Order: sequence, then structure tokens, then C-alpha cells
Amino acid sequence: MTDQRFTELLGKQLAGDISADESMELKSLLENHAALNKEYQLLQNYLESETEEEANIEVVFDRIKSQIQAPAETRLKVLKSKRFLWLRVAALVAIVSGAVLLYYREALFSDDSSHLVLVKAQTKAADIRTITLGDGSVVKINAASLFRYPKKFSGDNRNVYLSGEAFFDVKKDPQHPFIVHTEKMDVQVLGTAFNVKNYPDDDFAETTLIRGKVEIALKNGDKQPFTLRPNDKFTLVDGKGLVSQTESGGVEETAWTSHELVFKNKNFDQVSRLFERHYDIKIYFKDPDLKKMEFTAHFTKENINEALDALKFIENFNYSIKGKNVYIFR
Repeated sequence: MTDQRFTELLGKQLAGDISADESMELKSLLENHAALNKEYQLLQNYLESETEEEANIEVVFDRIKSQIQAPAETRLKVLKSKRFLWLRVAALVAIVSGAVLLYYREALFSDDSSHLVLVKAQTKAADIRTITLGDGSVVKINAASLFRYPKKFSGDNRNVYLSGEAFFDVKKDPQHPFIVHTEKMDVQVLGTAFNVKNYPDDDFAETTLIRGKVEIALKNGDKQPFTLRPNDKFTLVDGKGLVSQTESGGVEETAWTSHELVFKNKNFDQVSRLFERHYDIKIYFKDPDLKKMEFTAHFTKENINEALDALKFIENFNYSIKGKNVYIFR
């Protein structure tokens, strides 16, 4: 399964058709499987240099071909000319595409297909979704997020993938650690409740632990893991991690699970992103200085007009709404 998934993701990357979430999954495979990473590096070296020895790329092609149960094909001769390089890459994409077709055919007709496919759970702005995983763990997914998971866990670890924000209540299983893979960090647990926030358009990532114990491994080359205990909050900004105590026991970080908004000393730029996801709108600042204003607030059932009117009591600004676009000005 791992080799097949690697082949599929590699083909998508070469074809320029890989999503951000799939790219994150490919990175995770490369980080956790030395053999796959070695083959990937051989291919990258070949693509970056026209003088690379032919034997390197042949290793990759031979392994990919060996996964496809099809009649023997004529071996393509490696040409060291840039003119023919992309023909070679196109051939690789075609081979990988064949592997992908066989992969999905197996998934459709095999009684064990639940092991082969990652289910995609995606939420839109102003949308929150709760799902129960195969092991009984419960995941609540915040707005504008993408979560991928297997229908049934197999192997040594319970691996899931997140882009956005989600709250996890994980069933305890010491023999099978639960790992949340994000773009910037991996969060590993045995059984616990915690919140992970890692939106692509935010300049930070964070994990807040409510119950149990988690270990965080960064993907920036820092090999020193961070261990969190209840009410600890891990924040990653500019590649640097910091562990602190939450002031409210995680209330601010998990208020969204009850469709509420809670923030303290957040600048207007940060608040605008919260509003965009919560209300399904887009906010534009006509004066960049307005982004620096700070707010503390707690909203429960207020609509966007009521929320902005409340903020106007704190700082001096005006706004106008046209459809789903909100304009902030003096």
C-alpha cells in the first residue's frame, strides 16, 4: 500500500497535478521511508542534471514498472539531452498513470478496499463537521479545512492528514499511536483530546492539549520534539516553537467547536481571518494600518453586522458590506 501510494503521488507531482494536501502526504512518506526517499532523490537529481549516470534513473523506472501487472514493455533508452528529458518524464507519468488505474481497480473490487483509500472530509467557510473514525476516535473539523483519513486503520500507526483546524478526541491504543500530519508539524498521541490549527493562509500553527499527552515533531529539520501536558499550548511562528500555558484552559482555542468565537488581544488582521471562516465572507482593509488594531471579544450567535458593530465600540473604524465582501475603512 505504501509503495502504491508513493507511486500515485509521485506521478501526480511530475504531472503538475498534485494538491497541497497530497504534497504534504508525499513529504510525510518521504520522511518516514528511507528507501522511498532515496529513490525520490535519485529522480530529483536526474531531473536537475543532464549529466547524471543512466543507472540512477533506471532504478526508479524498474521499481515503478515492477508494480504494474502488464505485458513487458520495451525499455526506454535514457538520453542525456534536455530535448528528450521531458519525453522520459512523460513516459514515467504514463507508467504511473497505469499504476494508478490498477490501484483504483483493486480498491473497487477488493473486499479489503477500506485499507487502500483515504477518505476526504472537506468543510467550507461557516461549516463545521463531526466524523467518527474506524477506531472510535471523534474528530470535529472547523470551517475551511481539509481532513483525510483511512476508513480502517492498519499498520503500526494511525495516520491522518489535516490542513486547517480540527479538534480530536482520540481512543487510547498504546500499541498504535495516533499521528496527525500537517504541513509544518506532526502531532503524535496515544489517547487524548487536543486541538490542531494549521491553516495555509495563517503565519502560525498551534496545538492546544485539553487532556492526555502529545508529542510534536517539526518538519523544519529540528529533531527535538515538544511534549505537551494538559492546558499546554504549542505555537509555531517563523519556524520557532514555543510551549505556554493557556489562560482559559483551552476555552479560547476550542470555542469554535460550539460555533462561538473567542479571542483576546488579537489584531484586526487575525480577527478578520476568524470572521472570514466563521461567516463565509471576505474582508478587505482600505487602510493597512487598520489591521494593527487589537480586540478582545466573545461572540455566540451574533451575525457579521452585530460582530463588527461590537468591535466599533472598542476602536474607531467604519465598514460596508456588499454581498459576501466586507470593506473596512476610517
